[in-house]
Formats: sequence, C-alpha cells, structure tokens
Amino acid sequence: MKKLRDDTLKSPNGKYSRKSLTMFCSFLVCIILGTYIVISNYITQTPIATHAIDVFNGFLLLVGTLSGITVWDKQTLSKNNTNSNTEE
Repeated sequence: MKKLRDDTLKSPNGKYSRKSLTMFCSFLVCIILGTYIVISNYITQTPIATHAIDVFNGFLLLVGTLSGITVWDKQTLSKNNTNSNTEE
C-alpha cells in the first residue's frame, strides 16, 4: 500500500505532487457525487438534473486530464534522468 501511495501521489524526488493530490481528491469527489446522484434518483424517482450530470462529467474530465499530465510528466522526468546518467 505504501508503494502504491508513493508511486501515485509522490513525484520522483519523494515530495507529494500537487497534480496527483488534486487528481486523487477530484476522483473521490466524483465517486461521492456519482453515488449521491444514483441514490437520490433511486429514492426520489425524479429525473436526474442535467446540471448534476454536467458537474459529474466535469470532475471525470478533470481526473482524466490530470492523470494524463501526471503520467506524461513522470515519463519525461525518467527519460531526462536516464539521459543525464548516460552522459556522465
């Protein structure tokens, strides 16, 4: 579990990454919001508001974009570290 946390939420130098933390928090909010929308629709039997779905989709878009940026940054950093180690 510690390795998963370190790989996901920390940058290669060991500090917590703001992008990764924002992605993680947004993912949790997205899960909570989606669960709330489904349960409230099930209980009240009213149509789902389009604004609630738009907010949910916005959080999904944010999480997807941040995860892509984070992966790209980590790959770029590892390539730069590999190149700098071979030049020495």
